Parts: sequence; C-alpha cells; structure tokens
Amino acid sequence: MIENILLRFNQGIQNQKLKSLILHGLFWLVWLSRSLFDVITPWGISWGLLYVLAVFICQAPLVYIHLYVLVPKLFNKKYYLSYILITISLIYLYSLSIWSVLEHLPQQHMPESMIRFLGRIQPNFDILEGAIVVLLTYALKYTLIAFITQNELLRLQKEKIQLELNALKAQIHPHFLFNTLNNLYSLTLKNSDKASEVVLKLSDIMRYVLYQANEDKVPLQKELDFVDNFMELQRIRYNDRYEISLSCKGDTTDLQVAPLLFIDFIENAFKHGLEKRFNDGFVRVFVSIEQSHLEFKVINSNSQGEESVPERISQGIGLSNARKRLELIYPGKHDLSINDHGETYEINLKLELS
Repeated sequence: MIENILLRFNQGIQNQKLKSLILHGLFWLVWLSRSLFDVITPWGISWGLLYVLAVFICQAPLVYIHLYVLVPKLFNKKYYLSYILITISLIYLYSLSIWSVLEHLPQQHMPESMIRFLGRIQPNFDILEGAIVVLLTYALKYTLIAFITQNELLRLQKEKIQLELNALKAQIHPHFLFNTLNNLYSLTLKNSDKASEVVLKLSDIMRYVLYQANEDKVPLQKELDFVDNFMELQRIRYNDRYEISLSCKGDTTDLQVAPLLFIDFIENAFKHGLEKRFNDGFVRVFVSIEQSHLEFKVINSNSQGEESVPERISQGIGLSNARKRLELIYPGKHDLSINDHGETYEINLKLELS
C-alpha cells in the first residue's frame, strides 16, 4: 500500500522542488506531532507548540547538515572515522543547543510540570533523540531514493520491452499479409471460383490484424476465431486435399491473450507440412483450456526430403519472433516444446493466462 502511494505521488507531481518540499514537510509534520502529543496534555497547546518549535529549530540544522554535508562529503567518500567523530559532535551540539533554548524560555505563566522538567534536564539530555533523528532521516532518504530509482528502472525496462514488442508486431503484419496474398495469387492463377470467398475471408483476417493486433491483449475467443479463419483459407487453397482441423476444448470466457501469438506456429505447419508434400498430409491444431491454463498444440505431417525440423525452425523469422514475444510477454509463464517424430512434428505451447 505504501509503495502504491509513493508511486502515485512520484508520478503525479513532476516538479522536483515541489515534490521535495512536500516530502520534507510531511516528515517534520509527522515527526514533531509525536513530540507534541507527549507534552500537549501536561503543558497545554501553547507551551506544547513552543516546545515543538524549539525542537524543530535545533533539529533541522542537525538533520540537513548530516544529510547534505556529512554523508556526501565524508561517508560516501569512505572517510568513516571523520564522519563518525563529526556526527557525534554534531549530535551533542544539537542537545546542547536545545537545552540552551529551553533554559532561556520565560517561565512566567509556564505550567508547573514544564518548570520541573526544565529543572531536571542537562546539556546532554537529548543526545538519544538526536541520534534517532539522524538515523531515521538517513534511512528514509536513501530508502526513498532506492524506491524511486528502482521504479525508474522498471519503467525504462517496460518501455524497452514495449518497443521490442512493437518491432516484432511490425514484422508480423507484413509477413502474414505477404503469405496470405501469395495464397490468393495462386488461386487467381487457377481461375478458381473460390477467389472471391478468399477475399472475404482475407478482409476479416486483415481487419483483425490491423485493429485488434494493436492491443496488448485481446479476448482469447477472438484470437481463436482468427486462427479458424486462417485455417479455412488454407482449406480453400488446398481444395480439401489435406486434412486440416481445429479442435477447441474448454471455456474461453474472460480469458485474454496476446494477439497473433499462435499464427506463426500454424503458418510454419503449413509451410513445412503441406507445401512440399508429394502425397496426403495433415495439419491438426488442438486448443485446450482449463481455468487460466491453455495448451496449444500443432501436429502436422513432415515435409519430404528436407533437413530436420529443429534446424528449419531455428532459421525461420516467424517462429523466431514468436519465441521472442513469448519471452517478453509471458516470462516464466510459458513452456514451448518442439519435437520431430520423423513423419510428423509437433509444437506444444503451454500458457498461464492469469
């Protein structure tokens, strides 16, 4: 909760001087309220505020000399002995100064309990308080600096990842469009009466690619509809010569996924599974959803007379992009395996969508 408040404060106020002034003011308000709470009942509001004012006048120089002079000039430069000796002296000087200020307060109309308190104190009475405020302000300042630095690094890392994802998406769009237009071109060369149907399917597909794919996440069902449309295009292209199937099991309600995450695996299956087949082949896609866990599997017939599947895959732009996107979007939440079984090969992707 405190981290969220600090993060919102850091993002909400851009002026660094104003931000620093507010933080310092909040610290002194909280810190001195503790002292005021201790004395306001026996001494009253007026004398309590006067006492707190005296504490602030003496503690502020102690805190700021320590934080902005001794720490950067001695402690950070490893002059530890000098730092310790001067800090101890400064704390004692603080105690001496607050004692001196309190001793010179006019005692006329002063509460009896306050007079008794002033009569008991010595020049070193507030050394512990001085040491506490020195340690506390040092810890608060550098904890806050560490927090802000960490969040800035996280912001920069997030921006870097987003830039990488945008670059990968920019490669996916033309890559996918190029392959689909090739399919359409092959049909028009054959004067196929299915060319118009392909144009309609392509229109639906490109609408998804151009608009939905710009989102960080899309409904899982829309992504699966996109996959189904693409596979229908392939059925038309191959004129139902091969077995091309999509099987979905499970509830997709309220689940979201990164757009265009599966298409590279499916395109690869058609490219290496059917395009160079001399006889019957197949591409089978299985999707299984159980709560927030998704398993996506592609099994296809292997090409005839080509090098091993893992070698081909490692050289493909599409699958290389898919792997990079998985690493960026689902770090530690995905498992990708590729297996060559000779006549067939299989891609198995497991995702945690929560």
